[in-house]
Amino acid sequence: MPLVEEAVPAELEPGDMTIVLGSLYHAGGENNTEDEQRETVGIFFTKGFYRQAENEYLSVPPELCKGLKFNHSNSFYYAGEKVTGIISFHNTDTKLTLNHVSFGFIGEIGYTKQQLQYSNDGFGHEQIQNRTVYHQLPFINIPLPFAHSTDNENKVMLDRGHHSWPFEFTLPQYLPPSSGSLADSYPYIKYYAYITIDQTWYKSCKKQIFPLIIFPRVDIFNVHEDRQSMAEYDRNHLHVKAYLSRQSILPGEKVSLDIHLKNHTRLKIKGIEAIVIQHREIDQNHHAEVIFKMDLPLPEDFTKTKFHKIFDLNIPSGYLPPTYHYMAPYSDSSIRTRIHYELKLEVKVHEWLNEIHLSIPITIGTESSLEQSQWEENSYGGMPINYTTLLKEMNAPPTYESAIANIKLQDIVL
Repeated sequence: MPLVEEAVPAELEPGDMTIVLGSLYHAGGENNTEDEQRETVGIFFTKGFYRQAENEYLSVPPELCKGLKFNHSNSFYYAGEKVTGIISFHNTDTKLTLNHVSFGFIGEIGYTKQQLQYSNDGFGHEQIQNRTVYHQLPFINIPLPFAHSTDNENKVMLDRGHHSWPFEFTLPQYLPPSSGSLADSYPYIKYYAYITIDQTWYKSCKKQIFPLIIFPRVDIFNVHEDRQSMAEYDRNHLHVKAYLSRQSILPGEKVSLDIHLKNHTRLKIKGIEAIVIQHREIDQNHHAEVIFKMDLPLPEDFTKTKFHKIFDLNIPSGYLPPTYHYMAPYSDSSIRTRIHYELKLEVKVHEWLNEIHLSIPITIGTESSLEQSQWEENSYGGMPINYTTLLKEMNAPPTYESAIANIKLQDIVL
């Protein structure tokens, strides 16, 4: 859709976002050119890990502008929180009737399945192909009443000018965390509010979505560390033992890794790499993603018989989905979802074809009631959690978090 030739609204401040005449203006500051400040609606809403059909956003009626402003400017919420905000419309016509307006909240899971497809060729021979089927299923759908509709039919009459209506709803107490780093990556879990509008002279409803990031609260103080926080390898005259100071961690925290190495035959150790891996599982889909890696500083070409050192590992901060298991209801069944993490160690030995692998499971949480209570006792207030720094997959395109970070909808003046 070509951009409408319309000046950037003068009242926009850096970080503001609004939809005007089918275009999206993003005020990025004085140094941004007009082209950098303006993007089409379709380009903006397809950024990040929220995968949607592009044509859902491109067909915005030219005389109608719509938007949502949430009470959390970063669109981040915890499960169980109340979501409030304002729905805004701007009508440039004398009078406009919207046949049907609907508003709601959806949680969606996406995953793939392998399916055998049978067909016959022109000679009557049966052919079997293994194809990938993509599933996008809403596991939660909360329709919300739209205020100011007439005759209880969601019909809305708009005079010329700005119109806005407040809304509020409470998220369910238990929800799986938003996850999925790439725009087209499976499996994923995503959430969004939506508006659909039907006008008599339009052939179909036009839908616009507003992505949200939602995490459940996971208090690591309540997590029992009954699993083994140690991994060990003992074979071929090489003994490696690794201890983790604790397995329950918050984003941005530091943990200690204790490495003991016994090298009886003086093998040449080329290096040890520490890797934190996020595992996303939905149904039978599994995706492993590296979120952190570090080469542990060892003497070059180490050949001594003993080695012992404690290393500090800095867990990345940012929108890091917590460890969580959830059965998503759908139809008459449920779909298993799980996010979990591991610390993996790779020991590289000269002239060995394969590295030595050690694994320690870890739990990522969102808060610690123990640390928070200690801070409150010292009158420092609650322990803040840093969710402003984006965790990026290595060499990956921008994620959804980076696309909406520090962006807010323009205030509506009535």
